[in-house]
Amino acid sequence: MIEKFIANIKSKGLSRSNRYAVLFSPPVTLKNTSLFDIMLLCDQATLPGVSFSTTQNRSFGEFREVPYEKLYDTATFSFYVDKDLQVKYMFDQWINSIQDPETRKFNYYDSYVTDLAIDVQDLNDQTRYTLNMYECYPKSINSTQLDYSAKDIMKLSVTMQYKYWTSTAKTVLETDKVVDAQMLNRYYDDFYKFQSKDNVTSGLQFDGSSFGPQFNKFATEFPT
Repeated sequence: MIEKFIANIKSKGLSRSNRYAVLFSPPVTLKNTSLFDIMLLCDQATLPGVSFSTTQNRSFGEFREVPYEKLYDTATFSFYVDKDLQVKYMFDQWINSIQDPETRKFNYYDSYVTDLAIDVQDLNDQTRYTLNMYECYPKSINSTQLDYSAKDIMKLSVTMQYKYWTSTAKTVLETDKVVDAQMLNRYYDDFYKFQSKDNVTSGLQFDGSSFGPQFNKFATEFPT
């Protein structure tokens, strides 16, 4: 068993927590913001967790914990602050777009939310997993400590609220094309149905051991 574990690690490798990219488009209320430059300054990101609220239920015998609500954890992002403090200013603008600091009136929800994606990559910079967060907005901007005696780079921590998230696993093919796991499974099912039908009509037989190589050859590249 230990030999198989070591072989799997050597052949497949393990994910690294320092290989990721954070991507999102600005809300409609933010203008003239270079998000690409800001995203390059994101030095820490959180893949948010999920849990269920449960209640005890008993129809017969012992109690069972039955889920009734899905709860999504908030996500925290940390940014290096550039010389012109554009990172800080952008999130200040975003917060002010939620509630006007002068009138104290809250804006329309759709005007300050946006979708955000976190891509987890391998050592070859290929995306292997994507977590999409929907209807995001900054819930809090953490305090930044200024200190005469400190020589550290200024950093900004932001906690993001959102409605829900979905995840997508991705597979790298022989042609270095990256496809979603859902797409791969769909083509796998379609090819399996095609093979089963062809076995009946043409008399060609693929046994279980040859199905994998046949499919891999068939699916080296998917249409876009």
